Amino acid sequence: MVLEAGYPNTNGFRKVVKATILVKKKPGMSDADFIEHYNHKHAQMAAPVLEKHNIISYSLTYCLTRDRTILADMLHGQAQMLDFDAICTFVFKDYRDFARFMYDPASKALTPDHENFMVEEDMRMMVGDEYVVIEDGERVG
Repeated sequence: MVLEAGYPNTNGFRKVVKATILVKKKPGMSDADFIEHYNHKHAQMAAPVLEKHNIISYSLTYCLTRDRTILADMLHGQAQMLDFDAICTFVFKDYRDFARFMYDPASKALTPDHENFMVEEDMRMMVGDEYVVIEDGERVG
């Protein structure tokens, strides 16, 4: 099995393993409390485990009431938004580091915190490489 990142014989891919996880916030939780918990509690607990496994980057993207209102207005109510509140993105250099993180007992120890801010059974994941077209305002390649 090939565990390197990227697709063979291609150009333009970053040659990374990018895990994108779609998250729904816990019912009844305010947007502010969701952001506070995810940014300042869960993400901070996850950071040392990710660093231990050579993470390149770890980021959170939110699409909450404010964002949905702006998009609905901007696109005149025609936006087909995903039914998720956040995207968690991990970037690793290869599948080995990603697997080591996923199977580390310290990573598994983060799971109980999910019940404090998210609906774990609704979580969805996509993993693959990233083809870059424009970066830092400049077309790539």
